[in-house]
Amino acid sequence: MKKILVAGGAGYIGSACTEYLLDKGYDVTVLDALITGHRSAVDARAAFVHADLADRETVMALCKKEKFDAVMHFAAFSLVGESMQQPSKYFRNNLCNAINLADAAVASGVQAFVFSSTAATFGTPESVPIAENARQLPINPYGESKLCFEKILHWYSQIHGLKYAALRYFNAAGATEFHGEDHRPESHLIPLILQTIRGKRDKLMLYGDDYDTPDGSCIRDYIHILDLAQAHELALYAPESGHYNLGTGNGLSVKEIIAAAEEVTGKKVAYDIAPRRAGDPPRLIACSDRARTMLKWQPQHESALDIIESAWKWQQKFPDGYAD
Repeated sequence: MKKILVAGGAGYIGSACTEYLLDKGYDVTVLDALITGHRSAVDARAAFVHADLADRETVMALCKKEKFDAVMHFAAFSLVGESMQQPSKYFRNNLCNAINLADAAVASGVQAFVFSSTAATFGTPESVPIAENARQLPINPYGESKLCFEKILHWYSQIHGLKYAALRYFNAAGATEFHGEDHRPESHLIPLILQTIRGKRDKLMLYGDDYDTPDGSCIRDYIHILDLAQAHELALYAPESGHYNLGTGNGLSVKEIIAAAEEVTGKKVAYDIAPRRAGDPPRLIACSDRARTMLKWQPQHESALDIIESAWKWQQKFPDGYAD
């Protein structure tokens, strides 16, 4: 496969995957509406199309004209809290607009469709680590919208022969040399910690320190953005359609991440304890056996120090984030 369409390539994970694919010699076109993404996050080596997936005719015409070998779909809204307030926004974009892209892929003969899914499709896990065949019971519209589209891809595979891989991320983190996290507003733990260290915010809020975990704070499975990018390339050549968990299998607590950030930067993190957030499970850790076996995927950056050091270098290089 050579020609790849990256929908949502101006966002955090999409831009890093675009960089990775270009470094590997792929011909990449980025399609993004720039609603939450940044134009300056799009690698200069990629072709760029400023369009919304809601514009079905434009998406269909682009895919028929360019004859892409594969599509990678990152263009989704992803704020859990917002999805509880505006479910329509999430179902329209994450589901209806995604169908436009899937239809365009089918109509133009795309060979592989790689979908950016999420561990939020599982909801509150019944057991940890979360197996790839665990029951999926989303507890918010964001997770539900992703699960619905996974099911649509299954039927498109059965009916249209569209080969797909749904990659369920756990906690994406870290940065490449040129691409890192610049959400507005920022909601992810590691960039919030580093912004606090840099004085861009007064203090970090730690939501709950009374969970049933060794240090009382939530435990999550953090995966480096470069390991995610590697998984996306491998998914292009998956032997069969299906879904894959992407995580290291190693859980780290919020307090452990804070300690690692202090070690990397040599500075203390100011934080206050706040009440628990509704819907935050004590532990979310992935079992990624299927990805490791079927895709031959092996994470290379499993250390918290490696992940945080890459994010710290990116924030120092780009102290104000992207220009736009």
